[in-house]
This record gives sequence, structure tokens and C-alpha cells, in this order.
Amino acid sequence: MKTVSKLFQPGVLFVAAVALVLTIAPASSFATAAGQVARNLFITTTTAECCVPLGPTVKINETATIVPVIVTWSADYIVFDTVQFALSVNGGPCAFYGPSVANLFASGTASTFISGTFQWVILPADGLKKGSNTFTVCGGGVGKAVTMSVGSNTLTVQGSN
Repeated sequence: MKTVSKLFQPGVLFVAAVALVLTIAPASSFATAAGQVARNLFITTTTAECCVPLGPTVKINETATIVPVIVTWSADYIVFDTVQFALSVNGGPCAFYGPSVANLFASGTASTFISGTFQWVILPADGLKKGSNTFTVCGGGVGKAVTMSVGSNTLTVQGSN
């Protein structure tokens, strides 16, 4: 009887429930296809007016039912005036699907890298198509050429399950 009462203690039940969920959850839900992620660990400096491709590029395959995707870019960058970061979908022109502005006053100084994350929601009407879809970061100065350096950065695209 003591063994049965020990099995129903809250801590034991919690551990058993977590173990059950982890064995039932499909392993693929924790994985991301290689083409859906990109990582750069080097610094590139560009002087341009918005918008030119800055890289990197990621891709995702859409099935017959095209669904929205979320593209997230995290980067360390230095800008020497106001810059806009955008996204090119399937090789099209750069467009703004969410936040875009970075400026030298964001960290209070223009002498060090700023870490920032931009997240864009791309809807089927934004040019998604059945099959392979690509997403490339682009950017440049607002109304004039501006120098910017992009350091370590990651780009990911996520679709619906």
C-alpha cells in the first residue's frame, strides 16, 4: 500500500507526465531543416541607399496550402545614420513586412555594435508560392547611401505545422 501511495505523490506524477509527453511528441517538431537557418560569424561593411541584398538567404517549402511564415533576423550591427533593414521574398524587391529602422542613436553611441532582432510575418498575398520560397535580408540608408557593418547574425524561417 505504501508503494501505491508513493506513486501518486505530486512530484512523481509530474515526472511521469513529462516523460509521457516527450515520448509522444514527434521528434520532427523539434528539428529545423538546414535550409531554414543561416548563420554568419563575420563582419561585412556596406555603403548603400536602401535597399541592396545583405544576405543571408533561407528557404522553406510550401505545400499545396500556402500558409504564412515567420522570418527572424538577429544581428550585431553598426550604422552611421538611419538605415532600414528589409526582406526580399523569392528574389523580388526589398519590402517591409514589419519593423525596419535602425539608427546610430539606438544604443546611445555610434562607436559599438548594437544587437537587434527583426521579425517579419510573410503572408500568402506577399508572394509566397507552392514549393520553394526564399528570403534574403536587404537594407541601406534612408534617402542616401549610408555605411553599415553587420557582424554575427542569424536568419531563420518558420512555417506552420
